[in-house]
Amino acid sequence: MSDNDHANTMPATKQSMACHLEPNRRSLDTATTLRRSAGNFGRKPREADTADAGRHPSSPKFFAKVTWVDTLSQLAAMVPLNQISVPEPVYQHNMRVDGGMAAPQPPGPLQAPPPPSRSAQQSPPAPESLVFGVPPPEGLAGGRMLPRPVRESIAHVRHQGLDTEGLFRRSPPSTALRAAKDGYNRSQAVDLGLAGVHVAAVLLKLYFRELPTPVFGDGAGSCSYDTVRGLPAASLAAGAGDAEPAGDVSKQMDTVRVRYVREVVLAALGGAYRHLLCYTSALLNVVARNEASNRMTSYNLAIVFAPNLARSRSPVDDVSMCIAGPAAATVGGVLQIMIQHFDQVFGAEIERALGRADVDDAAMAVLDAVDAMIRPPPLPPRATSPRSAGSPQSPTETSSPSIEQAVSAEPTKPDEVGAAPEPDEVGAAPEPAGPESPDKNPA
Repeated sequence: MSDNDHANTMPATKQSMACHLEPNRRSLDTATTLRRSAGNFGRKPREADTADAGRHPSSPKFFAKVTWVDTLSQLAAMVPLNQISVPEPVYQHNMRVDGGMAAPQPPGPLQAPPPPSRSAQQSPPAPESLVFGVPPPEGLAGGRMLPRPVRESIAHVRHQGLDTEGLFRRSPPSTALRAAKDGYNRSQAVDLGLAGVHVAAVLLKLYFRELPTPVFGDGAGSCSYDTVRGLPAASLAAGAGDAEPAGDVSKQMDTVRVRYVREVVLAALGGAYRHLLCYTSALLNVVARNEASNRMTSYNLAIVFAPNLARSRSPVDDVSMCIAGPAAATVGGVLQIMIQHFDQVFGAEIERALGRADVDDAAMAVLDAVDAMIRPPPLPPRATSPRSAGSPQSPTETSSPSIEQAVSAEPTKPDEVGAAPEPDEVGAAPEPAGPESPDKNPA
């Protein structure tokens, strides 16, 4: 019976299985797949891998090296997910079939992990690993550390998104944003370059929006709306004397508003919130400088960012406090002043973050400090050799020569100038030098 006749007599399920396992031109070249996978992981494919892949895909030797997983929860039981970057399409598929991810402790290398239960798959991340929806970490007010999503989002937007039109205004895909947020909450590796610059921008806004205590509004450490309403409006310049030019009066009012934000508004905030606003305003200041390409002025940035900072018991007050402009005594007006006059508002915070105050471009210097938080620390200098020039030698080195010196040293030859005379007999000492003695046997 030929292979075709045999296939026709098989049941439908067995025919489909046979067609699935039968190698043909349409089937995936397993050897090529393994070579590509090895290249993605940065290693060269072994000859044994290629030889096994060249066999029939259903061979036991091939399947002994392959472990099939259906969800990221099962993958997390074997591979630490914080060491790999999971692409966005994988997250999208996993959300449809899994509904959540769990990262149990991986078992031994030779032990096959059991499939996690449905309840374990939907378990939330550990509370100690959460970064969204929790208060800022302790020590943040020191000035030289930031939460991981904040510093990575600021650095990514600074280097990749300054020319992106609609930055901080456009919304990214919800699945990509959720995947990045879940990755940070589970202390996993998050590739913002793969997610996109809009994901990084919205992650920064999302961090402020999900703080348990808002920056402006009700709560301990927040600045109340009454304090914000006391901001002098630039329109008061119209009541000034006619003797002074309008430009000079406007500059004076700007100085008054900047001083109020620095001495009253920032003073009402907690140290951690002042620190977060300093780094965020530095980024927004640099973004506003590129308004010709990204279409985001300081006014636009204040409008789109203020709703993430203001929250109270009254939604009507929250909406009214998010407008911006020179005449607005609102959260948006305060934020616009922070963006436009960054170096004047955050003078003390800049000095605390950089360790110095004399900088030419304060905003760029603060962003450079963010890059320094992400870069790994430099390696310590190599220890100098004790035999380096100018270093005193130990008594052991002085008394005993090295092996190289002992091997290279040659014995002193008797005919060399200054060499001691060789004795005539073994054990006979040379005669001492002295005056000549008379001849005992005269001729």
